[in-house]
Amino acid sequence: MKSKTRATIVGEDAGHALRETFDIQGRLRRNPYGMVAGAVGIGFALGGGLFTRLMAGIVRTGLQIGLMAALPVLEKQIAKVITGSKLDTKRENDK
Repeated sequence: MKSKTRATIVGEDAGHALRETFDIQGRLRRNPYGMVAGAVGIGFALGGGLFTRLMAGIVRTGLQIGLMAALPVLEKQIAKVITGSKLDTKRENDK
């Protein structure tokens, strides 16, 4: 019988834990289009596309969309801070 060294056993355990953590096969079954999009994104980044005009446009557009989506929430939070939470005093008194 071949005896395994401790480093080999630890390496196999780490590889198994890594496979369980990422669960690539499961993710691929649940969301194949997302995995393809991720692979395209990683390929784009590794292929040197990070510092191009296209990437700058994609980041700019993504930030604009994200800020527009977050704007209503930010407005409520800012109004709450400015008014000193006076809007929620009725709820606090009811408790």
